[in-house]
Amino acid sequence: MKQVPFPIISVEGDAHEIGYQYGSQCKKLIEEAIGVYRKLFKTVVGLEWEAAISSARKFTPYIEEYDSAGMEEMHGVAKGSGQAFDNILTLNLRYELVWLKGAGGLGECTTLAVTPEASSPRRMLMAENWDLQCAVKKLPVLLKQKRKNGPNVIQLAEAGVIGRHGFNSAGVCVVANAMVSDGWQLGVPMQIILHKILNQESLVDAMGAVLAAKRASSGNYLIGYTGSEGSDAVDIEASPGSYNVLWPDNGMLAHANHFSVANPNIKDLFPPMDPGSLHREHRAITLLAKERGNIDVDAIKKILRNHFDKKRAWSICSHADPKRDEVLEWMTIASYIFDLQAKTMHIAKGPPCENEYVALTFDDIM
Repeated sequence: MKQVPFPIISVEGDAHEIGYQYGSQCKKLIEEAIGVYRKLFKTVVGLEWEAAISSARKFTPYIEEYDSAGMEEMHGVAKGSGQAFDNILTLNLRYELVWLKGAGGLGECTTLAVTPEASSPRRMLMAENWDLQCAVKKLPVLLKQKRKNGPNVIQLAEAGVIGRHGFNSAGVCVVANAMVSDGWQLGVPMQIILHKILNQESLVDAMGAVLAAKRASSGNYLIGYTGSEGSDAVDIEASPGSYNVLWPDNGMLAHANHFSVANPNIKDLFPPMDPGSLHREHRAITLLAKERGNIDVDAIKKILRNHFDKKRAWSICSHADPKRDEVLEWMTIASYIFDLQAKTMHIAKGPPCENEYVALTFDDIM
């Protein structure tokens, strides 16, 4: 019997029911997540939890207007887990609360997309190395959501978070990267935008979920889609007030944490904090190009296990310094590949060079 790298949390119903079941099944992990982020906020950016809650509350009107179902789901998580709603809200704003305070130094994620014209067999493949603080590595869960209103969803998220990386039964998939620019503001947080993307049924509607939002922060959204008329992918580099759109080049896309397209309306603040982002993206697209036409799941695994830089934290497969505090060090906490036609997720826990991928097929709800 295969060993699943992360707990699978199966839920079904409307938004509140899904949230309630999620919260009730993850009570201990959600409590642990709050403890981890309480320490992380304090250690990394000097932010007390109570102050974080106060800041998070200011975002609620924007979330309610943009994604009322997401708000209802968070209320369900709070009730099911026995936590105050403010604690769940704050978990879903960890990205904005940390980066607004200027916490930088290492990147968050390398993402890939390969359309059928570049893959073998002709599949739509999406992939990501999810890089985050080491203290968070024990928190992810695989959410298996059978939704009453909207497509069914499979996603990997920290316990208590309602929107992350995954794919749905309509053929939409999203992976994402942190980006930092000027202009951050009160608005819709990244996790909520991801939640709404995974509730869409077409590539264009998924794009609209990003572009129509009054975005609080910057982020990169790499969206893939497969349907009866074919497959495609698009990358949206979004700041609060502007965006760039990138389409596959010869069937391939790769992204790290900087803005790849120069835009006079966006001041990119990430490269000075993490120059490794510039090379990770270049390295990923170079490795994809070498395999064009023959890219399969195994080829992508090899790319996600790549170590080019001597400082391995700056490589595609990221490693931490074990001598440093786990809230200060970053690593690849999970690596995954989505095969959209096969409705399969290949997932490894931790740096993929040290761990085997497990293939999980979800055709029962997809």
